[in-house]
Amino acid sequence: MMETPILQVRDLEIKYHTREGILTAIHNASFNIHKGQIVGVVGESGCGKSTVASAVMGLLPPNGEISDGQILFQGEDLTKLNLEQMRQYRGRDLSMIFQDAMTSLNPVFTIQQQMLDAQRAHLSEGEDGSEKALRERAVEMLDRIGIPDARDRIKEYPHQFSGGMRQRIMIAMALLSNASLLVADEPTSALDVTLEAQILELICGLKDDFDTALLYITHDLGVIAQICDRVIVMYAGNIVEAGDVLPIFEEPKHPYTQALLRSHPSRSMRGQRLRTIPGVVPSLRDLPAGCKFAPRCEMARQICHTHEPAYWDVEGQTVLCHSYAPSWTGPDAVSFVNRARPEPETEVEVELEAKEQEDVLIRTDGLHKHFRDNVGLLGQILGQEVTTVKAIHGVDVAIRKGETLGLVGESGSGKTTLARTILRLTDPTMGKIVVLGKDISDLPAKEIRPLRSQMQMIFQDPTSSLSPRMKASSLLMEPYVIHNVPKSERKEPEELLAMVGLAPEQLDKYPHQLSGGQARRLGIARALALEPDIIMADEPTAGLDVSVAAGLLNLLTDLRDRLHLTYMIITHNLNVIGFISDRVAVMYLGRIVELAEAEALFESPRHPYTEALLSAIPVPDPRSRSREDRIILTGEIPSPRNPPSGCTFHPRCRYAQDLCRREIPALRPLDGNGRLIACHFPDRVII
Repeated sequence: MMETPILQVRDLEIKYHTREGILTAIHNASFNIHKGQIVGVVGESGCGKSTVASAVMGLLPPNGEISDGQILFQGEDLTKLNLEQMRQYRGRDLSMIFQDAMTSLNPVFTIQQQMLDAQRAHLSEGEDGSEKALRERAVEMLDRIGIPDARDRIKEYPHQFSGGMRQRIMIAMALLSNASLLVADEPTSALDVTLEAQILELICGLKDDFDTALLYITHDLGVIAQICDRVIVMYAGNIVEAGDVLPIFEEPKHPYTQALLRSHPSRSMRGQRLRTIPGVVPSLRDLPAGCKFAPRCEMARQICHTHEPAYWDVEGQTVLCHSYAPSWTGPDAVSFVNRARPEPETEVEVELEAKEQEDVLIRTDGLHKHFRDNVGLLGQILGQEVTTVKAIHGVDVAIRKGETLGLVGESGSGKTTLARTILRLTDPTMGKIVVLGKDISDLPAKEIRPLRSQMQMIFQDPTSSLSPRMKASSLLMEPYVIHNVPKSERKEPEELLAMVGLAPEQLDKYPHQLSGGQARRLGIARALALEPDIIMADEPTAGLDVSVAAGLLNLLTDLRDRLHLTYMIITHNLNVIGFISDRVAVMYLGRIVELAEAEALFESPRHPYTEALLSAIPVPDPRSRSREDRIILTGEIPSPRNPPSGCTFHPRCRYAQDLCRREIPALRPLDGNGRLIACHFPDRVII
């Protein structure tokens, strides 16, 4: 029998006071967390995940109010505490790991100062509060979570650390007080797959080392499957399903849980359409009557639209759904459960013509892009040397007409720089770029402009790449104005929106009035206006909910097939690459280290870096969390200002030999099937 939960949330109701009135954000939420347990909270944006976390930490905004229910932490009702009493718990017994470490850490104080201040705020009576003792504890914690040279680096500022290291520092600060409960809000959402694997391994180790309980908030089902003991699925402020992680993934009971699992992209779905959830999460201002999911639910009947469902205990899972009531007369829920399960992986054949006879739209030969650091007047006086950053180093790549090439690698590998250089948004240092049969390597800007209509880019952040002062209608027409396209040859804004699945009423909105998915679709519509042959898409699904991302991937696939587009997809999400790409190029520190057909690369990677990337993919299957072939890369990608000698991957490679430290391996054919590899010992990689 389990001990008393460390956290008990009972019938929680949270409301916000706004100009439009009082809005209910959380309704009747109840769950428990036991010591040493990781409970995951999943759902689309706007479902209330972060609101619950803020309530537990006592960090609701001023207009937020806990109107009913209890939050019992170690038997103490936190809802009854005043600000000073809550402050005694927060940071000592309760700690939070925020989503963006850079904005959470103070940029004007050193890491040492911030860690010492955090300890001083919660010193216990009789505890040694000397600076030496506090510093030793801070260094010990940084060592524990994997910060190299912690004793020296603790004196540095947040901007001097990489994203992964900053996230580790946030975790170290949360652990300084030996908190009993950690609340983690999307702590790995902005990290590469290798860094994510390191952080997740670290978080799982907290259970063993400190017996810490965690409330883990994310929209990534793969992460939930890999680290959580229990799962809470939220929709429109309600917990719609809760239970142990294995049955939730293998036998999901609520239609919303089933829909989320169906939307997850993977290599097994190549050639198929991802199942999406129609509509969007309802606004708190306009919540539907009855079941809040009914307007988007395939199973919904009249009762779902008029009456709120009750909670039912179904095989150990708590489900908020009418379909489990004895009086239900709709379709059998079991059939919907089976539909939620992904089809078994099958061998997918990609139909490509003989490589020699295909049209090559993009070709680079020995492409380099170097950046020089600017040294100011003071630096020149002090004799500071000008350093060169080799962002791209000797890249040879060819992209065929109608093909989708996936470009993967950690942040700092040079992926975005390669795409921008190919499009001549930045000038190459040396090498050759041939686009649509024309050498554009040295073309002046005036001669490149006419070609830009044939090669467009979908930027990673649609909101910042679209003018905030222009409505959607003007943004869609701007490419025609820039390229002097006659009005008779222009598409209407409504037609462009229809191509990307947006309604005409969006034309009168500014970018900030659109959701993340809508803004990204608007960016795609703008890129399609001039009917290009080539589209570079930089992280097209980053930051999107799983269903929105699924809809976007379906859209990109449909447009490719209908308009015969050629794509270069840049992403660190290997599930996306496996779903949409024909071939995959793997980059590391400015070089392509492996290039192969997508299916062959996923089945049998031959470069150690590719092997590590694929093994780190968080798979939405709890049974895979203990697989023996999982590789956790140590450290982070080196700085291109000071790359390692020989093979630049050798400091992190488990197969490295002396030859790897001395000589740079050339990119060469490996198996006669178009695979290229830059590795001295490809046969050592486990196949």
